[in-house]
Amino acid sequence: MNNELGTRLRAYLAARSARERQTLLVGGLLLLLLLAYGGVYEPLRQARAKLALHLPAQRAELRLMRMQAAEIERLRGRLGSTGNGSLEQRVKATAAAFGLVGKLKQFNAMAGEQIQLSTQPLATSAWSEWLAGIEAQGIRIVRCRITSAQPGLASLDLTLQGGQP
Repeated sequence: MNNELGTRLRAYLAARSARERQTLLVGGLLLLLLLAYGGVYEPLRQARAKLALHLPAQRAELRLMRMQAAEIERLRGRLGSTGNGSLEQRVKATAAAFGLVGKLKQFNAMAGEQIQLSTQPLATSAWSEWLAGIEAQGIRIVRCRITSAQPGLASLDLTLQGGQP
């Protein structure tokens, strides 16, 4: 097939004058250049421009993820020693890790590995982080009543049930 095509092309070009062959050669080269530009260079250039546009946002997202990973490691370090012991010890250790020891008003150990406790008014960020820390210890929140003391502060009445650390 290739030999036949090559033979036909040579016969076609041989039948043309020198000027026509030169014009066909220049036209073929221009066509090849246009195909290379349109099929290779331009798509690569557009892809590069698109990546350059998205790169700053992706770098910012990477910085945020690295900061979050560092925060997770810091919190793991704070909570690392609270995973052992009885339910009461683990809850008190978690409260201490979040700086809430003096904020616990009532602390009653109950039967069935449960604890009831009440807090003084706490900032929303403080008690939400503390509750996340409690759950990270495998402690279930059975009941939670949140009473707003004033904007940004709330008192908690909790019933916690122990799980495996």
